[in-house]
Amino acid sequence: MSKIIFLLFSISLLFLTVMISPASADILPPKKQIAFGISADDVVCETGMFKVTKASTNTVSCVNVDSVSKLVSLGWAKSIDQSKLDSAMSNLNLSTGTINQLIVTPIYSDFGKQSPKVSISSYDYVFDVCATTKTLVSPTILIRSDSETKHIELAETITSNSCVSSAIVIKAANPNSIVATLQSKGDVSQLILSLSEKVDSLKMQLQDARTSYGKEATEKNMAIGEKIIDLRKQLNDAREDLHRIYFTLYTPEKSKFSHEKLSLSGTPIVGNSVTKLSVSPSIISPNSYNVFFEACAGNKQVRLPVISITSDFETNDVRLGDKIAPNTCQLSSGKITATDPESITVEPAGNAESSTRAGDLEVIITDLQKQLTSEKDLLKSLIHNSSRPDNFNEKVSLHVDKITQLRNDVISAKAELSKLLYLTYK
Repeated sequence: MSKIIFLLFSISLLFLTVMISPASADILPPKKQIAFGISADDVVCETGMFKVTKASTNTVSCVNVDSVSKLVSLGWAKSIDQSKLDSAMSNLNLSTGTINQLIVTPIYSDFGKQSPKVSISSYDYVFDVCATTKTLVSPTILIRSDSETKHIELAETITSNSCVSSAIVIKAANPNSIVATLQSKGDVSQLILSLSEKVDSLKMQLQDARTSYGKEATEKNMAIGEKIIDLRKQLNDAREDLHRIYFTLYTPEKSKFSHEKLSLSGTPIVGNSVTKLSVSPSIISPNSYNVFFEACAGNKQVRLPVISITSDFETNDVRLGDKIAPNTCQLSSGKITATDPESITVEPAGNAESSTRAGDLEVIITDLQKQLTSEKDLLKSLIHNSSRPDNFNEKVSLHVDKITQLRNDVISAKAELSKLLYLTYK
C-alpha cells in the first residue's frame, strides 16, 4: 500500500511540475534571471504564474497560479503569502486587450510566382492590438495556424483604450486557420506602471528638497540634507527594480550575457565636474559628515552621473539618479565618515563610458520607434487604399519584413539599455 501511495504522490508531482513553464512566457525564466545576476528575492514571474520556493532545493520557481496551493500542500513548495496568491488569482480572468485582424495576403515574388525564400503557404498577417482599460507594456501575441505557431513581443507600450498595428509572416495551408491571441501580461504591466509612478513621485520630492536647501550649515539645511540622501536612496532602489523588470522583459532567452560589476572609479567622466559646497556634522553618529556638492555637465549631457566622496577614513560613491543636462548643474549630497573633515574631497567617479552608451541607446531607440511607426502607417495606408496596385502583395511583404526587423531592433536596444541601468542602480 505504501508503494502505491508513493507512486500516486510521484505522479501528482509530475503532473503539476509539467505545468511550471508556460509556452507563452516571455519574461525570462527564474534560472536565467539568477544566472544574469538577479537575486532570488527579485525574480519576476510571467502573468498567470506565481513565484514559490522549492522545499527540497530552496530554489525559486514560477508555477501556474492554479497549482500553487496543491504544491504547498504536497510539500513540494514552501508556504507562501496567501494574500499575494489571492491577488494573483483575481487577476487571472481580467480582460487586458483584444486583437483585430486587418488583412491576410499570400506572399509572391515580383513576377507573380512563388518566392524562393518562402513556401506558397506563407502569408503576411497584419493586425491591431488594442488595450482595454489598462495599459499594456510590450504585450506578447500568440499566432497559430494549421501549419505553424509563433510568439512575437511588441516593442511598444499600448496605453488604455488605444491600439497599435503590427504584422508577421506565418505559414498556413488555409489562411482562414490563422488566429492571433493576446497573451495576458496585465500584472507585469501594472507593476511596471506602478514603479514608474513611484520613480516620478520620488523625483519630484527630491527636486523640491534640493530647491529648498540653502548653502549655509544651519540645522534646517542639515535636516534637508538627510532627507535628500534618503530620497535619493529610495529613488535609486525604485529605478533598480524598474530596470530589472524591463531587463527580464526585453532580453531574449537565447542572448548570451556575462554579468559584470560596473566600475564606479577610474577615469573622470568627460565634461563633468564636481564642486564641494559645504561639510556639516551628522546628527546621527560621531565622525559622520554630510557633504553637499554641485555636480555640473559641460557641453555633453551626463546620463548616469556618479560622484566619489573621499575622506581620510573611507571612499563612498553616490549615484545621483538624475541625468545632468549640458551646461547645467545639480545640487546633491552624501554621507561619509572622516577623522578630519578637511580631508573630504569630491570628484566624478569615472562612469563616462556607461553614461555615453545610455544616452546613445536612448537616441537609437527613439529613432527606431519613429521608423517603426512610419512603416506601420505606410502599411495601413496601403491596405486601406481601395485602389490597390498590381504588386500589392509584394509591397505588403516588404512592409511586414521591415516592421519585423525594426520591432526586433527596438526590443534589442531596450534590453541593452535596461541591463545598463539595472546594473548601475543596483
